Amino acid sequence: MSIYKCVLYDKNNDRVIKKIDCVSEKEVLEYANKNNFMVASIQKYDLQIWDKDKINYKELRILCNEIGILLESGCEITKLFEMLKSNSNKKLVKVLNQVLNNIHNGNSINQSFQKTNKFSKFFVSMVKAGEISGNLDAVMSRLSEYYDKEYKLKSKIKSVLIYPVILIILSIIASIFMLIEIIPNFQMIFENNGTEPPFITNLLINLSAFLKNNYLILIVLNILIITYLLYKIKTSPKIKIYIEKMQLKIPIIKNLIKIIITTKFSRAFYILNKSGIEITEAIEISSQVVDNHILYKEILSCKDSIIRGNAIGQSFKRVKAFPTLFLGMIEIGEESGCLDKTLLSINKFYEQELDNKIEYSMKLIEPVIIGIVAVIIGIVVISMLLPMFDVIASI
Repeated sequence: MSIYKCVLYDKNNDRVIKKIDCVSEKEVLEYANKNNFMVASIQKYDLQIWDKDKINYKELRILCNEIGILLESGCEITKLFEMLKSNSNKKLVKVLNQVLNNIHNGNSINQSFQKTNKFSKFFVSMVKAGEISGNLDAVMSRLSEYYDKEYKLKSKIKSVLIYPVILIILSIIASIFMLIEIIPNFQMIFENNGTEPPFITNLLINLSAFLKNNYLILIVLNILIITYLLYKIKTSPKIKIYIEKMQLKIPIIKNLIKIIITTKFSRAFYILNKSGIEITEAIEISSQVVDNHILYKEILSCKDSIIRGNAIGQSFKRVKAFPTLFLGMIEIGEESGCLDKTLLSINKFYEQELDNKIEYSMKLIEPVIIGIVAVIIGIVVISMLLPMFDVIASI
């Protein structure tokens, strides 16, 4: 998904500037046409590193759950949003005010959410399906369950990354401490005894002196480099695509990414299909929950394949990330006429499979990183101790 800065003109010929979160310019034009806007200009706007008003999965889970409960109890829609505002944080209150104002202006509930530009197409489509069918309370409950699972998935992925990152940071700190505080003491011993240290020891001594004399410059330089790299990763489509390609080539990461994509897609596809959204539209919307742009395009191409008359299972074979088991189960569900039940079974299976993969990855990553850290510190220690044995032997 990208942010597009658009200059639009409404039906009264008033100029409106909007930032719209869409996949492509085509989708921006569809949005403008649907809302009776005339497009003056469209500019991709990916410079925002952090959107402070973005609603996260945890907040969406609570919001959908509360809306579902209030709707089920028969609460009137405007009163519902007033009640939600009284129990929400400042960020959500701001968004809920926008939704409420849109409803007062005669918009439907799904249009009111859409016009805030804070909710995904998946969310808006689900609300629309619930509104049309008269089952908005049930749809909101499904959305709450969906965002709960997405929140848990995100937390699991973070847990996989946090431990290795902490280990790497600690190993860097330990290595820098040894270079700055311990190695200079060994240098004094070598100089006092007139011993010529070997090449690797000399290299460490010179590195120690360089760090000690330029540590402030190096700290500032590293902060600038890291900030620039993060900025480029966030804003450059070319770098994003390159990283996504690399993710699909590294053995352990590749397998984990494929399971994550399959789980996220099957979960969204099941909920949309269960809510009565047409298959091709459900595929298009579900493809947008996929974070990898390469796989997103592959999944989106399945829609065109189905429109041309191919079976769903056959069309999904275009997506290299989908496991054989997933494809086989989709074909069975399609042939038996029980696709929604099959998707539910697939979703449960791959959620468990993802848990197993994450646990396996944790067990594999920990010893690998500990081994790398041990080798680095070992090289430093051995490089300093071996010449010391020569010094002792010469006494």
